[in-house]
Amino acid sequence: MEKAVDYLVGHPVIFVIAVIIAIMILFSFLRRVLRLFLVIAALLVLYAAYLQLTGGSTHEAFQHIALWFNNIFHFFASLFGHFFNGPKSPKK
Repeated sequence: MEKAVDYLVGHPVIFVIAVIIAIMILFSFLRRVLRLFLVIAALLVLYAAYLQLTGGSTHEAFQHIALWFNNIFHFFASLFGHFFNGPKSPKK
């Protein structure tokens, strides 16, 4: 890994090309995630419309959905928090 970093730092043109490619990959990923969120939002609106038409309780259903999303968010936050904190060596 260090050899790759040293190589990129030693060749600025290749380093700039690598940065541009990394930015393109990041934006592509973010665009797909945004599309996924839009599809999820559309499905939630359709579900609310279905509940409204059938006489279901939209407030109670969306409270359960919000609680579910909150639990998932906390799970991933704790999971990635452990990855980013990493193993810490004890200080002497």
